[in-house]
Amino acid sequence: MRLIYSSLMASSLLFGYYGKVEPYQTYNIKADVSGKIIDVNKSSEATNYKGIVIKIDKYQNKIDLKNLETQLKNYESILKSQQKILDKKYKTYQIYKNLKTKSELDKDLKFYDYQNSIIVLNQTKNTISNLKAQIAKLKDTISKKSIGFKNYIYKIDVNKGDYVTPSMPLAVTMDINKVKIDIYVPINEIDGIKTKKIYINDKLSNFKISKIYKVADSKYVTSYKVEIVGKYPKISDIVKVEFK
Repeated sequence: MRLIYSSLMASSLLFGYYGKVEPYQTYNIKADVSGKIIDVNKSSEATNYKGIVIKIDKYQNKIDLKNLETQLKNYESILKSQQKILDKKYKTYQIYKNLKTKSELDKDLKFYDYQNSIIVLNQTKNTISNLKAQIAKLKDTISKKSIGFKNYIYKIDVNKGDYVTPSMPLAVTMDINKVKIDIYVPINEIDGIKTKKIYINDKLSNFKISKIYKVADSKYVTSYKVEIVGKYPKISDIVKVEFK
């Protein structure tokens, strides 16, 4: 909405605009993993609560993680033993291949025995790499089952006992440390407001121009949308914005 103010004592016009005070940013929090909700801190809703708010069951995940870590430890021990065996087979082969008293068949058998040990050792290395990848993925899943926030919690969309899957809505949070106001300024006035101070409800404010959308608005076809950002005590107030 746009107002035009005039004065008999002034030769220029002062332009004012009305806009709604809104949170600087709104976040729609969604689940990253599946599981049953085992705890929800509903009292954190409509507060600036900082901490864990939603907990998803991770009991089985922890069991699986422990099993994988045990397997990893065992395979790492096996790898050490295989490396020692491989070193011995390599030394034996080096001795055999230079002995004239050994037949070519004996030398070939030692060589293939040594090569087979390399294959077995590499298979163990691959198993260890796969286990480490599984452990990392499982730890990531577990970490995503304790969901905390640091912004204003506008609403919580789940309850204890619900089962969630990836992309299901969990909560809506907002950054209200600062706010934004969108106004619509006629295109031919855009350059004139860039260097002016911003007044909110007739008082000099701390607001600054954050964005000027250089495409005419679909509703206000002769105007650009202008976003101003600053601090204001009340979200959702309708305020008058002036550039002076």
